[in-house]
Amino acid sequence: MKLPSKKSLEKMRRYVEHYWAKTGTSPHPDPEVTEAVVNGLAANLDEVGRPLCPCNFYPDKRAEVAGSRRWVCACDEMKRWKYCHCLL
Repeated sequence: MKLPSKKSLEKMRRYVEHYWAKTGTSPHPDPEVTEAVVNGLAANLDEVGRPLCPCNFYPDKRAEVAGSRRWVCACDEMKRWKYCHCLL
């Protein structure tokens, strides 16, 4: 996986911290898991312009983003159940 830009990393860290505060959710107890997910979100932000969930496989990331927002963070799972399969 290509390393994300510093700008995207900072943006995604602010985003997840704001999301936790806004929704009352909390980060994964293992900071390495949280950091891996944030890095993946930032890398996808650089690649396709949206924070696409890094825990799924997409045959075509650009088509996924264009066709739906289901896996764009905060994904449908996160909005509905207040947690995601990435364990963010």
